[in-house]
Amino acid sequence: MRPHARKSLAAIAAAGLLALAATPATAAPRSARYDWPQFAFDESKSADNTKETTVGAGNVATLGRLFTTPITDVPDGAPLLLSGVTTATGVRDLVFIQGEHGHLNAYDGHTGTQVWSTSFGPTTGSSNTGPAIDPDRQFIYVNGNDGNVHKVRVADGTEVTGGGWPELAGPGKASSELTIATDSTGASHLYASNEGHGHITTIDLATGKQHVFSFSCANRPDIHFGAPGAPNDCTVNGPEPWSRGPSYDPSLNLLFQMGGTNNGTTWVPGKVWRQSWVALPPDGSTTLRGGGGYPVDSYTPTNWAATVKSDQDIGAGGLLILPVGLSKKYPHLGVQPGKDHKIRLLNLADLSGKGGPGNLGGELQLFDFPQMGLMRSQGAVWTDPRSGAVWVLVPGGNGIAGFQIAVDTAGVPSLRLKWFNATSWTTSAFVANGVLYAANGGGEHTDKLTKHQVQAIDPTTGKVLWAGDIGQHHWSSPILANGTLYMVDGNSGGFGTGTAGNLIAWSPGGK
Repeated sequence: MRPHARKSLAAIAAAGLLALAATPATAAPRSARYDWPQFAFDESKSADNTKETTVGAGNVATLGRLFTTPITDVPDGAPLLLSGVTTATGVRDLVFIQGEHGHLNAYDGHTGTQVWSTSFGPTTGSSNTGPAIDPDRQFIYVNGNDGNVHKVRVADGTEVTGGGWPELAGPGKASSELTIATDSTGASHLYASNEGHGHITTIDLATGKQHVFSFSCANRPDIHFGAPGAPNDCTVNGPEPWSRGPSYDPSLNLLFQMGGTNNGTTWVPGKVWRQSWVALPPDGSTTLRGGGGYPVDSYTPTNWAATVKSDQDIGAGGLLILPVGLSKKYPHLGVQPGKDHKIRLLNLADLSGKGGPGNLGGELQLFDFPQMGLMRSQGAVWTDPRSGAVWVLVPGGNGIAGFQIAVDTAGVPSLRLKWFNATSWTTSAFVANGVLYAANGGGEHTDKLTKHQVQAIDPTTGKVLWAGDIGQHHWSSPILANGTLYMVDGNSGGFGTGTAGNLIAWSPGGK
């Protein structure tokens, strides 16, 4: 299906928006500002914004409302920000929002005024995805509701077509926010995850070449089962890629994504990677051997069958990649919260401890955390510059918690719980300039909760430093860039209408 309901610049001008051309540009020179180009800030999904200098612990309590802009297509993900964009109305900092019903909108980051809008239908149904911005800052990519990844010019919202674009992402709801990573050769790849028989599509941004890894029929790679012109004979359903965003580890040159538990009961190495994390080469290719399709490595819990039966996806909370070398014994570590009330500490260089994919178990630590509830939001990894301590900040069904990584004299790492704020269902968190930010009151039952807030928190103690009221929200989460905090509320994700909400911004000294 082709894009529809597109608004050209001429249409926007007719609506009176281009009258802002007479307004002096509010964006500072590019060298003075920075971007938030993809979900969780970077390709590793660290959610640690080390570039922020304007807002910190000393002045976060002065945050006030900068603007509130009503929106009519609510996202089920996070906004993005690109600074110093040359548009027809001047140089602007743009905030981008992908609504669950297929609209991509750009707003002025200082006034909330809509600059352009486009749509990739159909507008029925919902998606849980979000966009990503090209490393060259000229294009933003959208995993649309029409089964395609679209390449859009950041300046005016026009789509790039030809040369393979739009690229096929296949059938099924877009289930993770897009990731863009640049590998060890300098090639940049885009990773799009879709439910249709559970698959992740890797697109080389320079050549348009694709690889498809299927969590349901891995022995038959590079097929978008059920897409127009493609076979539709993969009979396995359910191992959907549910992590909030796949994570790329530059130290290992590997991409990590998971297959969930829904609608099925089997785990078959080489064919069905249900309830499994897989490590893929950066081009997303599959290794075929012995009639099966294999990633570079994999992790599957020993109790996979029990967790599948109870719909306890281990990977919905994403993968948090820790700084290299914390442990000389295990220099490549990752933390992985799940819906099963457990947090796994994994050796990313050998996920099962058995030297290859298709094995069970192998976690270095299995931290039982029943008081948190379902952990299916992306957390953050932060190194305290004062002490050098590495923190893992984990949100979930009952609040947010802070863990430190400890390493004993034998080099064995472990998670140590330091604090826990028991509030309510909390969406994906991040750290900026030493302050932790997260929004509570979300989830499927957001309409039953009385308090919905974005909070600023001391990541070392859990003390709340500031709170801003918002409305209902599902999986939407905040960002902060260049001294301004952004959040979109509105009940989306298929549990609310997803058609009414607000883009809200706060800055120091606001109202």
